[in-house]
Amino acid sequence: MVEQKPQRVLIIISNRNAYWEQSWSSSEELLPIAFDILNCKGLLECAYNNRPDLKLLAKQKWETHVFLVFDISNTCYDPSLGHLPDQNKLPVTIVRLSEKVQAYTASPPIQNKVNKDVARAHNDNGINSFPPFVTDYTSGPPVYLNPRNPALLL
Repeated sequence: MVEQKPQRVLIIISNRNAYWEQSWSSSEELLPIAFDILNCKGLLECAYNNRPDLKLLAKQKWETHVFLVFDISNTCYDPSLGHLPDQNKLPVTIVRLSEKVQAYTASPPIQNKVNKDVARAHNDNGINSFPPFVTDYTSGPPVYLNPRNPALLL
């Protein structure tokens, strides 16, 4: 049996894509769709006989895009440690749903940004907060009332 390696996925949904409305209202339904796209493109870290555990971590809504981040097979995930940088060193792939569908491996700077953004979401939302972390930028900047470390909000 092949070891299942954890992997992080960023889905970018454009308001020009048929999944636009669903991306915000029913985000979890897009995870298997993105997984299947990655599988068809050969971008998964390992082969799977069955669909593994898919965990939605964060979602952000902007005027023209929704961003979803989820993990595949991250059995070591611990939300109490999710704010720590060493807990967020996963390889990242990207699925873009716009007028056309694209999937590719993120460059190292983008991987670092996605992993740091997940750690920051854990920090900003505070102790005893659990994913998915939801931020709607269409209604103004977010306000975090109980961050783990307020100095990291800057």
